[in-house]
This record gives sequence, structure tokens and C-alpha cells, in this order.
Amino acid sequence: MIIDLNCDWQAGRWCGADAETHSNIAMELLNTSVAASVSEEPPEGASSRPAAVESAIAGWEAVVGKVNVLRDEQTRQRYARCTLPRGTTPMAIVRPNSTTEVAHISRIAMECGIPLHPISCGKNWGYGDACAPGDGWAIVDLGRMDRIIEVNNELAYAVIEPGVSQGKMYEYLRERHPSLMLDVTGAGPDASIVGNTLQRGFGHTPYGNHFAHTSGLEVVLAGGRVIRTGFARLSESAAAQYVFPWGQGPFLDGLFTQSHLGIVTRMGIWLMPKPEVIAAFAFSVAREDDIGRVIETLRWLKLNDVVRSTVHVANDLRVISAQRGYPHEMHDGLTALPDSVRSQLRRQHGIGAWNVMGGLYGTRSAVAAAKRTIRAKFAGLARVQFFDRRKLAVARGVAGAVRKSRFGEQLARKIASAESVYDLLCGVPGRDHLRGSAWRAATAVDGQQVDPGKTGLIWISPVIPATADASQLLCRIMNSTFAKHGFDPLLTLSTVTDRAFVAVSSIHFDRDDPTECLRAQELAEELKAVLAQHGLFAYRTGI
Repeated sequence: MIIDLNCDWQAGRWCGADAETHSNIAMELLNTSVAASVSEEPPEGASSRPAAVESAIAGWEAVVGKVNVLRDEQTRQRYARCTLPRGTTPMAIVRPNSTTEVAHISRIAMECGIPLHPISCGKNWGYGDACAPGDGWAIVDLGRMDRIIEVNNELAYAVIEPGVSQGKMYEYLRERHPSLMLDVTGAGPDASIVGNTLQRGFGHTPYGNHFAHTSGLEVVLAGGRVIRTGFARLSESAAAQYVFPWGQGPFLDGLFTQSHLGIVTRMGIWLMPKPEVIAAFAFSVAREDDIGRVIETLRWLKLNDVVRSTVHVANDLRVISAQRGYPHEMHDGLTALPDSVRSQLRRQHGIGAWNVMGGLYGTRSAVAAAKRTIRAKFAGLARVQFFDRRKLAVARGVAGAVRKSRFGEQLARKIASAESVYDLLCGVPGRDHLRGSAWRAATAVDGQQVDPGKTGLIWISPVIPATADASQLLCRIMNSTFAKHGFDPLLTLSTVTDRAFVAVSSIHFDRDDPTECLRAQELAEELKAVLAQHGLFAYRTGI
């Protein structure tokens, strides 16, 4: 039997630990997961137990007030909307404002047998949005818990609640702690920092691996017990609780990522001191088959500490999707785009089959040395370009001078794309990268928002070793499986560690077309199965 530590369908159903030691808490969590793994299916919602539902609702209303327990059909359907072919409908939404309230909510849920699904800001697009794993669950919406509790400028960390968004944290640092910066994702300013970290998400800077740059959690267990991890379990005033994650004894923090083993209500995150220089590097390669050489070279640069940032290697369609919608005028959408169409689109946008972007951080001398090494390593394969805010401003002026020409239009698009990526390298969250989510939407959508009612999107993100063979195998699987179902792979390979890439692929479909929804779901299931046959598995999964 494989022990399922994710325990995704056991929220609110296991007993809180009574033991006083960290070790016993860990053992109880593990034992609970063993019990959970016996079940083959997630639990049914609460609709079949009306008495339990009414008891839970009454208890929750006494804790958070009636205004923060939402049961009306319109609200329930709003939380059920997602970019997947089908969402799930909750029985209620509970909106606490403190850890104490979360503890009472959890205790009542366990007493009444109601499964809970916590969300931070509900922006988990492509994986389920705000939806629970099943119908009839109660959603604990932590969006009201949006306090920035502490920012330590000297030690470069912050302590935040789940409702703190990337945008709120960026503005807070910009106004009060301008010497510090936050690593951000492309999910926009409204996305939760804690939510992404608990899904083990990643961004762009040397702090791109978010969970690796956390220290100290406050967690509400089922039954309402509140625990602190790391040194804080010994004392809430422990001096090193936000600078040394492990504390004493077993390291529990990972158990609360990608799981329902508890509700995280507070997290310590590490911030990055702004360096003397932030320089972006970018290049393209024309041939898809060159992906192996790109991956091998980036691995060397990462392992030898020449490049410390997360590096993103995007295929042509990923870049194009951020600038325009699906080319319905060039193809019917029933089969994969022909090579001739993709080649024409690449020429129009001035990009390659693969397009690489990363960042260099440090002193002027250190960045200058890294530039020399990168140029040398990619010599004969690609011409690497380096830029910063000043060079982008100069290029913008040149593009403006020739804006009426085809060259000027193409240059302006490339500069706009480079500026949006450079913002992310500098810790500035933006909405530009949300536009790609609506690649195959049949109706016009706001490119600055993700509309779950119109946007069809499923993420499949396997992890591959940083080798040429693994990257080439991945591309063969992606291309053949997507084409079989009449879709095109939008793919980005990102260096989530020095030795591995996450291959973020997205399935885009028209949510208004039931047939296309079915095709997309069938593609997702087959793709996961084929990848598993080759020993490749996603770094995170949806509902």
C-alpha cells in the first residue's frame, strides 16, 4: 500500500493530536494519512446529512456572524466557476477573520462531519480555481485574513496571512521597505502569496522556489488545535523562528503543502534585498530540436552558480498567446496548427521555436562576469541579449520613431513583452501574462483578468531531469498527444531546481463548446497516463 500523505479528501475528518511533542504530532498525521489511503474515493459532500449541515451552519454563524456564512445559490455558483471543464459546488462558504475563528470552524466541521476546503484568494486557475475536490464541501475563504503582520528589514523577511496578495505586498514594500523585493509569479497582483507557496509554486528571481524560502507556519489542525512549526513550537517568542525553518525534531512544514492536513493561517516568507544590478538575458533558437542543447547549457550555468534565477524556456505558442488569441482566421481549430502556420506566426512576432528569459542579480562586476560566461556558453547556438530598465527605455524610443513600419510594430511588441517579463524579474506583479489563459476563447475576454466563465484552461506540469534526453522525450510526448486530440501544446520549461525543470503545459479550450470541453478532458487524462508510463509526474495537481 502506498501511503497517501496528500490526504486530499480528509479535510476536517481526522482527530487533532493530543501529544505535546512535535514527534507525536508528526506520527499522528502520518497515521491519519494511512487510514485515509484505505478509502478509494473522496468523501461525499454534506447534502445527504441535512441535520448536520444545519448544526454546522448555526455554529459557524455564531463564530463569524451570519454575514460571513454564505449559502445563497448565486454565491455558491460563483465559487463553483472554474477554468476546468467542470467545477464543484460548495454547500456553504465561511469567511473567518482570525486564527481563533478558523479553529472554531474546524472544530465544528469535525463534530458535524463536514469536509472543509480552505482557499486564500481563490485564484488557482487551471487547477480548480476556488473549487473544492468534491460537491457539497464547505469552503473556508481566508481572504479577509489579509494582514501583513511584520516586515523585518534587517533580516529580510515578512510574516503574512493567507489573504495577502502579491499586489498588496508589492505596494507595502514599495512604500515602506523599498530596499526589499518579493518574488512574484505571472498569476497577477490578486493572487495569494501563501496559496501559491502551499502549492509549491515558483516565480522568477533567485528566490523563485517559494516553499524553499519560507520559515515558520501557524496551522489549525482538524478539531481546532493550533500549532506553530519550527522553533515557535517551543516558544512563540523564539528569536530564530522566521530565519531557521527546521527548528528541532521532525520538520512538519511540508505536510501542510498540497494537502488538507491543516489550514495555514500565518507564514514567514523570505524577501530579497534589492541588488546593485538586475539584468535580464534573453535569446531564441529557431529549431525545436535544439531544446536539448539549451537545457544542457542552462543546467551547467545553474549548477555552477552562474545563473541563480529561475529561467523560463517558452515555446513559440506560449509567447504568442500573451500577445494575441488563437488564429481562427488561419486555421479551423479542429486539428493542431500546421507547421506552416506556426512558422508564419513566429515570423510575424519575431520569435523562435524556443525563447529563453532569465535574470542576473548582484554587483556590477559579478553580473558582468556572468554575462561573459553566458555568451561563451551559448556561442554557436544563439545570440544572447542583455537588457535592463535603461536599455528598454532607449529601445522604446527607437520603436516609437519607426512605429508606422512593420519593423517598428514588431519591435514594439517585443519590447512590451520584454518589459512585462523584466517587471517580474524585479518583483513587480502584473496582469500581462493572464492574457494567454484565453488562447482559445471563442468570445472576446478582458486580457487583464481570467474569466472562469469563458476561459477553458487545464495545467499539466510534469517535472523532468535537466538533461537533453528528458527534454526531447517530453517534447515528443507533448506534440504527439496534443495533436492526437486536435490541440496545440503551449509549453514553458522552468528551472525550479538546479537539476530539474518543470514543464508547464496548458490545455486551452472553448468552455462554451461541450464537445471541445470533452476533448480537452480526454487529452488531460491521456497526457497524464502517457507521462506516467515514462516515469514523469506533475509537480502539482488539480481538483
